[in-house]
Amino acid sequence: MKAIFPARRQPVSQYLEINDTEAQHLAWIHSNKFTIPDLFHKKFYPQGTYRNACYVLSKYVKKGFLLFEKENMFAHNFYFLTIQAIRTLDETGRMIVMGRKHPIRINPYERQHDLMVQELRITLEACPSLVDIFWVSDFEMRAGITPRTKAEFLNGELESNWRVRAYERAKSLVRRTPDGYFEADFQEDRRVFVLEFERTAYNWNMVKRMVYNLDDAFPQAHRLVVSETVPHARRMIRNLQAWVMERDRSWWYVSDFEKVTTRPFEKCWYQISHPLEQ
Repeated sequence: MKAIFPARRQPVSQYLEINDTEAQHLAWIHSNKFTIPDLFHKKFYPQGTYRNACYVLSKYVKKGFLLFEKENMFAHNFYFLTIQAIRTLDETGRMIVMGRKHPIRINPYERQHDLMVQELRITLEACPSLVDIFWVSDFEMRAGITPRTKAEFLNGELESNWRVRAYERAKSLVRRTPDGYFEADFQEDRRVFVLEFERTAYNWNMVKRMVYNLDDAFPQAHRLVVSETVPHARRMIRNLQAWVMERDRSWWYVSDFEKVTTRPFEKCWYQISHPLEQ
């Protein structure tokens, strides 16, 4: 019987050559798990052409940075990092990574939800009233990368054994993580926000669990709930007014996807502490 031994880690010199701009692009893609050309264009080349964004992604595929899936000839290409690119960025300290051995798997049932969350992230990161924004994605949090861990990484303060602690946190994480966590300077104050996107209408119990989880895990954060449609947003407001305690309602804000992606940040939210007009 042939014995199987763990592969030795390659020296950094044998990894891919990735410059700083490429590393920035790849780290952002991986923090979201995957992306599509349209969103990559909106994030990194909003003043350029869509064709140029497609060219860059194709170049990254040729360099061995990215793989892609395509459901059919009319569908988007879904781009995600190769194992070698993940390991290269991890070894060179340019991306915080939990898993480095297993390829990315895209859940077809969650794909559209994840793409819409990416679009919300791109909109918020480009918002002029949100300064010095710091984002932690659902994909990162579910892997055990907390906001504190990511902040320590960006500040060069991460301990060498951080993965052991992160794995323990991930194993004990039984509650659902939000779709995004971010901090930003807003109206001259540093503020913390958590984002929840409702694509499929939440039932009564799902709203109850969301309120409990976010109140418990992020007590000092502004809770932003974005529904896909206006009717869903109005129903969400009523459900939240039923479940959220009076003293906590000032922390909760609701909007719909179109408003958040087309209006200024400070003009698209409904605070649930106010009565809902008919």
